[in-house]
Amino acid sequence: MIEFKPITAKVREVFEKYYKYKTIQNAESSFANLCAYAFIYHGEYTEIDNNLVTRIHFIKDKEICYHQPLGEGNKEEIIKKLIEDSKEKNQKITIICNRKEKCEIYEERDFFDYLYLREDLQHLKGRKYQPKRNHINKFTSKYQWEFIQLNSQNCFDCLPLLDKWQEKAIEKFPELLSDYEKERKVIEYLFNNFDDLDLFAGAITTENQIVAFSIGSKINDNTFDVHIEKADRDYEGAFALINREMAIHIPKNYQYINREEDLGIEGLRKAKLSYYPIKLIEKCFAVLK
Repeated sequence: MIEFKPITAKVREVFEKYYKYKTIQNAESSFANLCAYAFIYHGEYTEIDNNLVTRIHFIKDKEICYHQPLGEGNKEEIIKKLIEDSKEKNQKITIICNRKEKCEIYEERDFFDYLYLREDLQHLKGRKYQPKRNHINKFTSKYQWEFIQLNSQNCFDCLPLLDKWQEKAIEKFPELLSDYEKERKVIEYLFNNFDDLDLFAGAITTENQIVAFSIGSKINDNTFDVHIEKADRDYEGAFALINREMAIHIPKNYQYINREEDLGIEGLRKAKLSYYPIKLIEKCFAVLK
């Protein structure tokens, strides 16, 4: 029987051992996401034959989704062990699998990640980005502003903006109250475990007030994941500015920025497409027959 342990902010060193093997750029595989959404998906990990295996629970202990093993050696043998383990425990599993004759493969467009070149978001060159530059110019011409890097202490200064943003969002979409409550729990977890999760975050201030903030972390050695981005819509251009400034200020090793999925929300999909991703990371689920 394979024993799995809970993924918490205190086990980052285990995950760091395997980054050199990690080429996938999926947002759900980021360490910070696995930790922050543990209260919903109960993320777990184990090490098998010099490989890191992570999984989440769609239904606790009943319906489980495994991520691609990271490490050296034969991945198919590891997957066989996971399948046998799930049979012993009478668990339904979804798993990344290239043995299509044994699996049903289906796509979920709503969960495709948006991947961008960092330099595109940083420089916003060309006619296609003119609307973004216009929004930024309106903000910068109207306000004295500053980009500040957040840390484990000043990150909590973002909560008044979060309160304002969520209040307006709930007024507009009251049916999404539960989703906004879950998002707040994720943000508070990120702030409370800022250093352990090795987050990079920044904010736009004007008149000593935070009007936009963004939080992200490492997916692999060349890809940065933007987990959360909020801005006060009363300040036109604040969203475009925090997007650009994060692309400028994140560590230099990151060539790509993953801005995660759109969840099928029409406005969010339109916004993400307006930044012209170089790739949509397709999410294909393999369900064992």
